[in-house]
Amino acid sequence: MLCYGKKLIAHGLVSGSGGNISHRLDNPNKMLITPSGMAYDKLQREDLVVMDIQTGEIESGHRKPSIERGLHRAIYQARQDVQAVVHTHSKHATAVAATRKNIPAMLDNMVAYFGGSVHTAPHAPIGSLSLADNAVKALAHRPVALLANHGAVAVGKDLAQAFLMAELLEECAQIYLLSFLAGGPISLTDAEVEEEIKWLQGKYGQP
Repeated sequence: MLCYGKKLIAHGLVSGSGGNISHRLDNPNKMLITPSGMAYDKLQREDLVVMDIQTGEIESGHRKPSIERGLHRAIYQARQDVQAVVHTHSKHATAVAATRKNIPAMLDNMVAYFGGSVHTAPHAPIGSLSLADNAVKALAHRPVALLANHGAVAVGKDLAQAFLMAELLEECAQIYLLSFLAGGPISLTDAEVEEEIKWLQGKYGQP
């Protein structure tokens, strides 16, 4: 987690102490999460906090956990397949989030990695239960979502996959915004998305 915190900064996905990271521990009801308001390049192992996903109680650690701990807990509760959560404030994804619009399924890569379009959760205050609930609904079964007027969230089977999804979301958001310079994106139809999902099954990636 310390490594991925530094990668968030290096890859421009957050600034300063923005965003947060967590992963589910071997005990599936526990998570390890970054502390609140601390710069990633200064974090030490002892700064990380272990929390109970169900109760929200701190199991170990002397730091106050991220203000968005409720977001992470809600995602783990709703998605048993998720083992890691990365919340970012990357520039292009956040720019789209500020419009409160979804990113339509305009790229083949969006179908391959996200299963289609990216949904934007309705706005709610930072760290609130409403933000957590809205994010879970926007994610549904997908690996990424935008948070209105706030940022983005990505999930995965491990930190590497969650981080990759965050990077891909930022890239797709940038392409989406740039496409308006050429007249705006032409979205794939629902039928094209479904056809491509079926076509890709078993063909892309490793077993």
